[in-house]
Amino acid sequence: MASPKNRYQPTEKRGNQSGQQPSWQGRQRFPESSSPWQQLRLLLRGCTPAVRRKLCNQALRLRVGWCGLVSRLRALPAPRRAYTAAFLAVSLTAAAFSVYTVRYTTGTTVIFDGVELGTVASESEARAARTSVERTISAVLGYDFTMEDSQLAYSTGLAARSALVGEEELEEALSSTLRVVEHGYALYIDGDFIGATQTEGTFEALLDQVKTPYRSENTVSADFLERVEVRECDLPVEDFTNLADTALLLNSTKAGEVTYTVAEGDCWSLIAQDHNLTNAELLSLNPGYDIDKLQIGDELLISNAVPYLTVRSVQIEQYQTELPYEIEYVDDDTMYVGDFKVISKGEYGSADIVARVTYEGQAEVDRVIESETVLKEPVTEIQAKGTQERPTWLPTGSFRWPTSGTISSKYGYRSIFGGSSFHGGIDIANSYGTDIVAADGGEVVYAGWMSGYGYLVQIDHGNGYVTYYGHNSSLEVGVGDKVYKGQHIAEMGSTGRSTGNHCHFEVRLNGERQNPMNYLP
Repeated sequence: MASPKNRYQPTEKRGNQSGQQPSWQGRQRFPESSSPWQQLRLLLRGCTPAVRRKLCNQALRLRVGWCGLVSRLRALPAPRRAYTAAFLAVSLTAAAFSVYTVRYTTGTTVIFDGVELGTVASESEARAARTSVERTISAVLGYDFTMEDSQLAYSTGLAARSALVGEEELEEALSSTLRVVEHGYALYIDGDFIGATQTEGTFEALLDQVKTPYRSENTVSADFLERVEVRECDLPVEDFTNLADTALLLNSTKAGEVTYTVAEGDCWSLIAQDHNLTNAELLSLNPGYDIDKLQIGDELLISNAVPYLTVRSVQIEQYQTELPYEIEYVDDDTMYVGDFKVISKGEYGSADIVARVTYEGQAEVDRVIESETVLKEPVTEIQAKGTQERPTWLPTGSFRWPTSGTISSKYGYRSIFGGSSFHGGIDIANSYGTDIVAADGGEVVYAGWMSGYGYLVQIDHGNGYVTYYGHNSSLEVGVGDKVYKGQHIAEMGSTGRSTGNHCHFEVRLNGERQNPMNYLP
């Protein structure tokens, strides 16, 4: 489809390039009250050189014809010759007047900085065109715009009717010459102006290119989440932008926060990895956040920028997936409650899946299964389930606080005794003699004095877990004792390398120190 005529395209300057006033400018206007003969006389006087040459050529041809006519008239009798000559003179004069009044008329030529822009029927029409242009430009700019009177000139004289232009054409010529505003197409995203171009369809093509990476043969739809508009309108010339710059802008980001809600099973490093961040970058986005106290439901800032455009696409995806197997339990009174043993392993099945998946950018936001075709049925797993009551000393698999009080020193590096050292547990401070209990059931593997720890208790909870309870004033258990969760094992003190009454509590997994705060409720 052809582009519509651009109202504000610059036009080539015409007419007197030297800037001098045309020779006919300022000549006598045609008085409306003059007689027809006076009107004809003034009409001939106001002719341009080109028109006068045309009239002279026509007059020459008339003269030749007239001479022949005169010769024929002379052959007539005197009375008849006089009447015929008078009739011919009047007829020719009337015909000439009629011809030239049909082809020519008075007109007003508008001149801007010495350049003719066009000729209209009257000066009032020219001034109306000027007013209209000023009003249009003012509306676009947002303030009153007025052309300088010294820039404009109006010249009234003889003009060919075919050369007259309408008021709208004069407005276009005047606007093009001014080049203050241009007609074009503006791009807006969520009401914000992005850029403008003079070519229709340019932004539509650019926006389509942004969607291209999200389209495939399986794409159902691809639309922008943002409100995108292309408006045809008049704009200040300075608002028009380079298309390449606009394309770069649309593929960049703008200020805006993106958050992530902590879910079950999340950890700090996994969240950072999933969002292409380092641990340090994630921490810099969340200053002051205690990564050792990550809680489900916490909101973390993962970006300070959002894309200008987000494509929401719907795809039809076909893939194979595993079908989970069921577990069937068989009671076993030789096993403790909570213990299980596989008798026969289960096997996953498989199925062909057709799903309708919705993405926002690259992130999946919804998945609806359209159809499922089973390729292999899953095999049920058989497990033995213990029914024998568990002894109280057996581990439960979770830890409780070993004592009450306040945390006087956290896990990690700290300054102490004039230097820096790694603190492999937490210190819980309280008064002398405060009860210390087992964090979980297990077997005491150490109870006695140990350098640095003072009086120390170690409890093995199985599965590689061992807990430490240090700086006690007295011990209530010995090596080999089976203790249950919450059992009294020691009393708080300040023995060993200590600066006050507290319990030093450690959690070790396969000999490696862990942050106890990750295990305590």
